[in-house]
Amino acid sequence: MSVERWDDARLDRLANTVERIGDRVDGLAIRLDTMADRINGMADRIDGMADRMNAFDIRMDALGAKLEVTANIAESNARVIQALANAAAEAREERQQLFERMERHEAKMEGLRIETARMLDILINQRNQGDNPTN
Repeated sequence: MSVERWDDARLDRLANTVERIGDRVDGLAIRLDTMADRINGMADRIDGMADRMNAFDIRMDALGAKLEVTANIAESNARVIQALANAAAEAREERQQLFERMERHEAKMEGLRIETARMLDILINQRNQGDNPTN
């Protein structure tokens, strides 16, 4: 190994080189701090998004429960509507049967009226014949 003498110029250059390296290290440290701040900011945003997603999941679960209740109500209403439709069909059928019975009854009444009138005519004719000896 050779021993070189360090003169002022060489020491100044070394000092400048060390200073430049120090400045670069300081710049890198500042950039690292900035990146760390950005990373922390992104982490905070990710945490915020996770919180919003959790809140969204909770709202979706509540909406799902409400949807299930609504579906149950709709199903119940459908059963009620079907029961009402069945009752209306039965009522129409009973009404039709009632009208048919009423028509049969009216026909019988008309037959009875005609028969009563015929019998009355016969009786009146018999009485008239009894009152009128010329017949």
